[in-house]
Formats: sequence, C-alpha cells, structure tokens
Amino acid sequence: MCLPTNKKHASAPKLASSVVSDASSSSSSILANNAYDNSTRPTTEETKHIKAVTSTHSNHVRDTRFDLLWFFGPAAICYLLDTPILPIYIIGLARIVSTRLTLTLHYLLVDKDNYLNKLPAKQLEREGDDYLVGTVLHMYAQIPLQVLFPAMFFSDASVIGRSALRTFWSHIFLVEPLYYAAHRWLHIPENMKAMHGFHHLSISTLPTTSLVQNFHEHFVYIAVFGPAFFAPFFLFWEMHWTVVGAYLVLFDLINAYGHMNIKYRHPVFTSKYSPFQYLFYTPEFHLGHHAYFRANYALFMPIWDHIFGTWRKYVKTDTDRLLPADQQDFVFIGHNAGLAHFMTCPEWNVYSAYGPFRTFKYLPYQVEFLFCAFVACVIRLFMSAYTCSRYMINDKLIGRVICICRTPIDYIDPKRYSTVNKDIVKLIASQYKAHGTKCFGLGNLNKMKQLNDGGQLISDMVKADPFLKDKGIRVWTGDTMTAASVYHQLIDMPGFDTLESIFFIGANGKIGNAVCKQLLDTKPNLKIRIYSLSHTLDHPNVSYTSDLAELLNHKVVLVGKQLSPRKFNKALAPTRYASSKKGELTPYKCRWILDYTVPYVPIDLTGHSNIEHRQIAVLETSPESSNFLKGHFDIGFGLEQHQIYPCHAGCIINTVYGRDTDEVGEICVKDMMTMWERGLALGLRNRPLKI
Repeated sequence: MCLPTNKKHASAPKLASSVVSDASSSSSSILANNAYDNSTRPTTEETKHIKAVTSTHSNHVRDTRFDLLWFFGPAAICYLLDTPILPIYIIGLARIVSTRLTLTLHYLLVDKDNYLNKLPAKQLEREGDDYLVGTVLHMYAQIPLQVLFPAMFFSDASVIGRSALRTFWSHIFLVEPLYYAAHRWLHIPENMKAMHGFHHLSISTLPTTSLVQNFHEHFVYIAVFGPAFFAPFFLFWEMHWTVVGAYLVLFDLINAYGHMNIKYRHPVFTSKYSPFQYLFYTPEFHLGHHAYFRANYALFMPIWDHIFGTWRKYVKTDTDRLLPADQQDFVFIGHNAGLAHFMTCPEWNVYSAYGPFRTFKYLPYQVEFLFCAFVACVIRLFMSAYTCSRYMINDKLIGRVICICRTPIDYIDPKRYSTVNKDIVKLIASQYKAHGTKCFGLGNLNKMKQLNDGGQLISDMVKADPFLKDKGIRVWTGDTMTAASVYHQLIDMPGFDTLESIFFIGANGKIGNAVCKQLLDTKPNLKIRIYSLSHTLDHPNVSYTSDLAELLNHKVVLVGKQLSPRKFNKALAPTRYASSKKGELTPYKCRWILDYTVPYVPIDLTGHSNIEHRQIAVLETSPESSNFLKGHFDIGFGLEQHQIYPCHAGCIINTVYGRDTDEVGEICVKDMMTMWERGLALGLRNRPLKI
C-alpha cells in the first residue's frame, strides 16, 4: 500500500547535533562520554595527559590465529616435564567459563536495555582479542611453579581449609597495599605510556575489561597477586592447587564486578559511618578511576585511597536518563538465520556481535539447518520469541528487535508456513498487550512471498483477529526503503550514466521489480538483462535469459536472489584464471557483482581477480553526524557498528513519521524517492561503495 496522499507528509523531525567520538580515542571523548554529568565529569586539567598515552596503544592489533595452539601449549610442556596437567586446565577452564558467564549475565541484566552505554566497535575488537591473554599466561606460569615447588599445589587435601584462610589474610594485608602502590606506579606517565594506558583505552567498561592489559603488565600483576599464596606457602610449606584456583576465579569475578556499568548504592557501602565503605568497593568506585584516572587506585578495598587522599566520589548517571522500561513504540520481528547468527548473539559473546557472519566451509547447509532447528525446538519449550536489545529513536521513541524462535528450515518447508505466520501474529498480540506497541516491521524471511505474500497475509490476519482488528496495528516490510537504497547505490556509481546494460539476478522479486521500473523511468537507454525463466516485465529494454554465464557479458551484475554456489561456480568456470592481475584485458566484461541479498554470502571468485563482489543496500548512521538512533540497533545482523539494513530503517522511518497505513505486498514505486528523502533527513546514508 502506498503512502497516504490525502494529507501532507510530516516534516522531517529535527535532529540534535551529536559529535561524540570513539570513547577509546581521545580525552575529548572522555569529557563527552554519556556516563558523566556536570557534577561528576572530569575537568580538562584532569584528562589533559590522556591524549599522549592513548596514541601509544590505540593502533594495537594482536595476531589471534594461533590462540588455540597457545592454549594447548601447556599440555605439551607438562608432558615433557612430567608434571600434572589436570590442575592447570581445570583452573584455566574454570576462569574462562566464569568470565564468559559473567559477560553474558552482564549483557542480559545491564547492557541489553541501556541504549546510552554503547561501546565502540574498536574497543570491542581490542578487548575481544586480549581478555583471555592473562588467563593463558597464568597457565604457563603455573608450570615452573609446579616443577620447583610441588608442595604449593599437591599438599594433602587436609590443608585446603587452613590454606584458604591464610590466602584470604595474605590478600588483605599483602596484595591490597601492594596493588595500590603498583597501581600508583603504573600511573607514572612513562609507565602509563608503556603499559597501563592500554587498559585505560576503555572508558566505558565491560566486566572483562578488568582482564585487558598490556602484555608486559601481566607480569607486574603476577608479582603483585602472587603473594596471596606465595606468602602462606613459604611460611608453612603447604598449599593446594584448589585454593590457588579458587582464589584466581574469585579474584576475576570480584575484579569484573568493579568494571560493571551498574549502580549499587546500599548505605552499607556508601554511608561514611559504615566500615564497608572502606573495606569493599562498588562498581562506581572503580568506574570513577576510569573517569578521573588519578583517583580511586585501590583494588577491592577503598581504605587505601582514604589513607593516602586519593579517594574521590563518582556518580554514574546515564541510567537516570533512560526512557521508561516498559516503553516500546516499535518492534522489528526477526528470526534465526543459521549457526553463524547464533554465534553473533551478544548473549553468547558480545565481542562477536559486529562484523559479517562466519561461513562454515566444510559444514553442509543441511546439517547446519537441522542443528539450528533442533536448538529452536528446545528453546520453544520455554519461550515462543526472544527479546533482543532495545534502542532509542530520535530521542523520544523506543524500538526493539524481537525474534520468533524459527530457523531457516521453517522457511524452506511449506508445511510450516502457517505455523510461522501464526507465531508472528501471536507476537504482535503479546507485544500490544504488554506495551501497547502498534508498529511492527517484518525482517527478512518473515515477509517472504511464498510465506505470506510479502506481509500481505500477516496484515490480513491482524485485521481478522478478534483482539487486534480494532487496535490500529501497522505492519510494514520496509522494502520501499530497500528498493530506494539499491537504486541510489547504482546510480551513484562512477560511470553509471555511461553504462549500457546491467545483468539482474532476482529482478522478478518485488524489490528487483521496483528497482527495474525506477531505472527504466530515469535511465531510458539502459538495457536490463534478467536471469529468470518467468517474464514479468514487458519493456523494450528488458530481456530474459536462463543462462547464468551471460553475467560475464555485463560490467555490472545486480544480485537480489540467493543462488547455490554451484550455479555460480559453473557459470564462472570457463573464464577462471583468464587473467592473473587486476586491470588486465579479459575475455569477459564483468567487473562488479553488487549483492543486496540477506544474509550476504561471498561468491567464490578464485581466478577472477578483475571481478569484485560487494554487498550493497546497507545504510550508515554515525553518532558523529546524527543522533537519530542510539543503542544496539545494529547487533547480530552481520553488519558493522552503526550500520542498518534499509528494510529495518524503513520501518523505523515509518514509525517516526507516524505512517497510518500498512506497507505490505508489492512496492509502491512512487514512494521510493519520498522514503529516501526522509532517510537522508534523518541522517541515513548508503554505505560507500569503494571502487
């Protein structure tokens, strides 16, 4: 259905300027970070030293290709030295599991709905590469200690209780003051620049930020934390590896607690009359250290800062400015897209939430889809849909992605279509009941033509539902914006005006059909060769073929339908290795394969160095130029940070402009330019196509 024409289009909502840069880049970003207000924000004087420090570490990239080998290295060394392997790996795995579990729970309970605390992708990438380095390094450090001092790990089990108590007191009276002194030493400008500045690149933190250190700094901490069990061992010559392991796991958890973005202000920990204010810290205490840099140096016991005059109060304020927790103005209904999609869920690993989906070269799709279907069946025993993170739209509305528990196999088997559609309508009803939500977008396969005629059936089911029919529910596909994005990506290509023809795979789909009509209207001399057996466009400039190999005869190939890799391999086989260098003359014309299918699956172009396969129809919205969207609207889609698919963006635009009609079925071509202009007004742009 087209946009209504009986009233004026709403004017573009005004956008407040936003110039917040990467929170791990500079002192100016620290001053602008959303965790501060006027009473708690560090002064320029207090942060002027940061710029010189961060530049030393900000381009750090660690080679992670051999991480698995490093993890198994201790096993080989222990075998050669004939020392027990099991204690090393039990401790190491216990630390890794507890760390990952803490990270998952923190996302679910803290970061998932806090759209004001969005960590930059640069920080996530850096921390994701380094947060387990210390754990593995400690596994290696344990080997020589086991060889030199076996009684430190293998004393009789009867010593466990008293060794644990001695370790506790050693931590309080040795580790805590040692750490305070070492931490002050690390903040000497030379040491900050050489080591500790790497940790302080993270202004807003995750629990695992506590483990992210410069490599050399790990050895400083081994020397600082080691006395917790070295001292009681050398005094009493008894200790047990379970005590060492328990200490390290508990240490990691308490350290992670100090890096959580939460407010915990019980008077037991905040009252000046309570001893616990001096004996055990709160997250805000250590977050204050990351904010002020020259205060709150203590490990877990703030008493040392009180003694030496470095304690400073810090108040976290970002959660005070969140919109009501039950507000939900728009829901984008998604689904699982395969095993790689599971692996990008931040609940599994927040560090892999951005970036393209992984491909499993040696795992057949049939096996992958069956596994995902099994997992979904188990999940459906407990829930019919999964609620993802929420985000803020234009400073006043709340959007959220909610996935029905359906996997690719449900969209392949026609027998399951009815159940999928019922799940979608059931979700719509549940969200209206819970939040009064009236605006819904259909993601990817949830609007498949075979499933529900491009959302038309869902719209009809809502109108026929006894409960929903009079609730003003709106169902949108966002495909108008996708078609507009594809069209503008094409016409904005250098040299497109002189292009004689394009080859189009998937032109008979509703997006392809709309793009073709718009191209034929604005580029009357352009020839379009469509790969299809069915002829749906009757135009003198449009022709059809069933030979996929013809794509080689056209400089630009547009892909809007996923084909099996075998078909592409067969079509490209005759010209593989026809040229070995870019820029060489080739027996084929093809140079660009522009793909707007979701998910994007790379084509094997081995032997075709002159052909580039690029994903298109991806929009960008940067917080540096627009505050239209805030929060995790971009997680788990196989995209980079601040990127969004145009269908998702189109539904959000409909929400902002208060569209009161459904957007389902065929695309209204005349609306494409209107939607594109609205997107531009809100700060959305096509991701640049580098040519």
